[in-house]
Amino acid sequence: MQFASWLSQRLRTRAVKQAWGLAPAQKGWFLLGLGKEASPWMGVHTVQYLAGDLEDQSVLGVSHGLRQSGASRGAFQGRHRVNMGLPMDQVVSGVLAIPVGLGPSDREAEVQLEAARTLDLEPQEISFDWQMDLLSDGVLDQLLWVACNKASIERFNQCVQRSGWQLASVEPVAQAAQRAASCLCGGLTVLLTRPVQDWQFDLARLTDTEAMPTARVGPMTLEQSVQEVLQSPAGPRLVAAGLALKAWT
Repeated sequence: MQFASWLSQRLRTRAVKQAWGLAPAQKGWFLLGLGKEASPWMGVHTVQYLAGDLEDQSVLGVSHGLRQSGASRGAFQGRHRVNMGLPMDQVVSGVLAIPVGLGPSDREAEVQLEAARTLDLEPQEISFDWQMDLLSDGVLDQLLWVACNKASIERFNQCVQRSGWQLASVEPVAQAAQRAASCLCGGLTVLLTRPVQDWQFDLARLTDTEAMPTARVGPMTLEQSVQEVLQSPAGPRLVAAGLALKAWT
C-alpha cells in the first residue's frame, strides 16, 4: 500500500505541466507561472503584477487580472489552479505538547483550541494545519501547528472563484520563499544577475525543501540571505515561484 501511494503521488506530480503562484506585494499581487520548457528544469512562462484589491470586481481588481492571464494561456474555464501566499503578519504558529495516545481527532481538536486562543478567535473562525514533531519523547507528543483567520482564506477563495480559476492551497510566504530559494538553479545570486523570465528551478531538490515543517518556517528561521531577499523587490517574485513549485510536492 505504501508503494502504491508513493507511485500514485509520483504520477500525479509528473502529470503537472504548469503551475501558478500568487504572492502579496506592495499595493497588489505578483502572479508567476512555471512550466517545463526545453531544459530539464522548470522555467518561468508568466510573470505579471496585478494591482488592486482582492475584493475589487472591476477591471482594476485582481480577479480580472487572473482571468486575463488564464485566457492568454488558452485554458478552459476552471482549469487553472493557483497557490496563494499569506503574509507572515497574518500567520501564527506554535508547538503543542499533549499526552501520548490521543487519537487524530482529539489531537486536531487540541490544536484548534490552542490556535484559536492564540488568535483570540472562536475555534470555528480559524483555519489551521498541524503535524507531529519527530522529536516527540514518547511521553508527550509535540504537535507543530500553523493557523490564520478563516476569513483570510475565504477572501482568497472568493477572488479566485470570480476569475474562473481554482484555489489549490494557501501557505505562509516564508515557506514558499524557502522552497523557491532551495530549488533555484544558480542560487540566489541569479536574482540579481538574470531577469525573472530566465529563472529556472530544479524539482529534484524539492524533497529536502519540504523537510522543515511549516510551523517552524518564519522570518527568524529562514537563512539570512532568504530574509534579505524577502525585503527586496525580488521577494514577491521568489515567493510566487515557491508557491507555484508547491504543485510538484
